[in-house]
Amino acid sequence: MSPLDRQRRRRRERGLFSLVEVLLATLILALAATATAYWVETVNGLGRDADEQTIGLSIVKVVESIVAPLAFREPGSTNFGPEPGETLDTFDDVDDFAGWRATPPIDAKRAPQTALADWSVKVTVEAVDPETLEPVQSSDLRRMRVTATRGSREVASVWWLRARSPFE
Repeated sequence: MSPLDRQRRRRRERGLFSLVEVLLATLILALAATATAYWVETVNGLGRDADEQTIGLSIVKVVESIVAPLAFREPGSTNFGPEPGETLDTFDDVDDFAGWRATPPIDAKRAPQTALADWSVKVTVEAVDPETLEPVQSSDLRRMRVTATRGSREVASVWWLRARSPFE
């Protein structure tokens, strides 16, 4: 046995690693660290998205709570949308909100929520046919859609139907 073979044998007996074994272990650790970092970023992103959806739905619900108790339409008026001179503070029927938009969104007292400056809310109101739900010129059924956006990204959108009561 040559001196070189004896030296290799002693190293193996002492438990030393070869260069290939060290490189292979390093590669495996690097892959594991990369996968873990990717997983952590994905989980953090899911949390951010869930937080945004919660805020967006809260914004939509505030608008819904303001609109729900309002009259179907202004008594004696054929106007669709706000009547001349009406502002957010004096909106008193459902169709007054047609095309309304606010940045930042409003709270239940109709005041701007300045903490949500990068958010906006938009309301669409349209008369729809009761059977087909297709938009029509005039109907006793309204489709309302409230959309909350952050920046240019739509985060939450809810729509509902509102029928005229026989008592209105």
